[in-house]
Order: sequence, then structure tokens, then C-alpha cells
Amino acid sequence: MPEVEAAAREVLGRGSVGAVVVSLGERGAALVPRDAPSTWLTPPPIDEVTSTVGSGDAMVAAIVAALLNGSSLRDACRRGVAAGTAAVQLPGTQFASAADIDGLVELVEVR
Repeated sequence: MPEVEAAAREVLGRGSVGAVVVSLGERGAALVPRDAPSTWLTPPPIDEVTSTVGSGDAMVAAIVAALLNGSSLRDACRRGVAAGTAAVQLPGTQFASAADIDGLVELVEVR
């Protein structure tokens, strides 16, 4: 997805942020740091999507919470993708439990 990386690098060039995280929906997310190669995070396979409402919000919230708890940016993004994946398996705007997210983190593929 060169266009995703190019757009993220353009954003990086405009300001003082150190990284951009791009949600790719069902394809996961891209982490594009200013001074390092991009990382692509692929969500674990799931049987059924119940609702996509709030899945992006869940991803961002999990990234922020993980960073506040001392995780690296890469690990925080991995947790974010797991949280977004957990969210799509629940009806409406229900919150995934920490246990649901924990069970998916190790299944998030990092490339």
C-alpha cells in the first residue's frame, strides 16, 4: 500500500509529530514513524463482523491507553488493532473487555 505510506509521510512532513497511525479497516493498520520503516499490522481472522460502529474509536483508545501505560508505539498499535478487532465482534457500541483484547493481541501479525 504505497499510497497509504506516501500520504502518511506527507503528513509527517507538515508538522512536528513523530509518527502517523492509519486505520485500514478490516486490513488492520499502518504505523509510519518519521525516522524508521513503516510497520503493517494485520488483524487476526474472525468468523463474523457484528458491527463496525466504534471499532476505530476502540483502536485509538487502546493505543492511547497502552502508551500511557508505558508500551512502545509498536506494541500500543498492536493492542489497538486487537481492540478494533474485538469491537467488531460485539453488537452496537458495546465495549470489549480487557480479556477479549488480551486474547487477540498475540494474534495481530506485525510486518
